[in-house]
Amino acid sequence: MTDHTPSGSTRPGFYPDSSGTMRWWDGSTWTEHTQQAAAVQVAPAKKSHTFRNVMLGIIAAGVLVIAGCTALLGSAANEVGESIEKEEAKDQQPGGPDNPLTIVEGKKFSVLGFDYSGGWRITDDGLGSPDIKGLKVTNNRGKKDSALVEIKFMKGSEVLAVANCTTEPVAVGETTTLSCFSADELPKAYDRITINDSF
Repeated sequence: MTDHTPSGSTRPGFYPDSSGTMRWWDGSTWTEHTQQAAAVQVAPAKKSHTFRNVMLGIIAAGVLVIAGCTALLGSAANEVGESIEKEEAKDQQPGGPDNPLTIVEGKKFSVLGFDYSGGWRITDDGLGSPDIKGLKVTNNRGKKDSALVEIKFMKGSEVLAVANCTTEPVAVGETTTLSCFSADELPKAYDRITINDSF
């Protein structure tokens, strides 16, 4: 046996003795118990994950950009959908493009925030076409807008003649007179007159 002590340790355990054999040190002397030296294992070299981490970062950034774009597109689609729904609802209002409003010559009426004054009349333009005289509108739509309307002379469900009436853009609260024109012949007999926004 060897007579030297394990370097710097008095705790019991297996230590290499002077011959290099792993021997049990009991804290004060060497014993006869030995152990084969464990094969030294070399830890594998640590892999660099820089490339993987950069790629994961790029992918994560791409996912965030796609998610952001999807959210923006979703929001824009919702706004477009709401706008379309509002327009479709407007089209169905009395006097909207899809729902003509029956009017009476000389009487006042309203179409979607445009208030038309009474006192207007239907005449012959001198060439046989209908002419609408003195049709005035006040813009109460909440924004500057133009009147673009169709006035139809009806017999039952048949359109006998159409007059198109327009204004320049009218500021909120202002009143102006519509300009009307028609290429149709003024019917001698009709049972109602309708008005609707052109679009």
